[in-house]
Amino acid sequence: MFDLVNALAAIAAVTIALTFTSLDRRTAAVIGAAGSTIGVFLAWVAAPGAWTGTPVVPWIAAVLGAAGLVAGWSAVRLYDGVFAPPRVEQPDDTGAVTTIGR
Repeated sequence: MFDLVNALAAIAAVTIALTFTSLDRRTAAVIGAAGSTIGVFLAWVAAPGAWTGTPVVPWIAAVLGAAGLVAGWSAVRLYDGVFAPPRVEQPDDTGAVTTIGR
């Protein structure tokens, strides 16, 4: 039971830390919760003995899972629209004249 509570505490701590340090708090909460949950789950699947034997493993897995998901999210946001054609700028039809004052 302690192992489950420890893992849930790690997930909550990583999610809260990521949420409070982010400018977009809703996205950070979703990414933090999902990434840390995925990280803890994958650590439990990959090494169940280490996950239950060492209390630090779920915390490390939660941080690495959240960091991995943040990196993936950043890569998706970076390459969003790379292959889209450039937008055509609309002509300025306001009739405004630009002057430079001295």
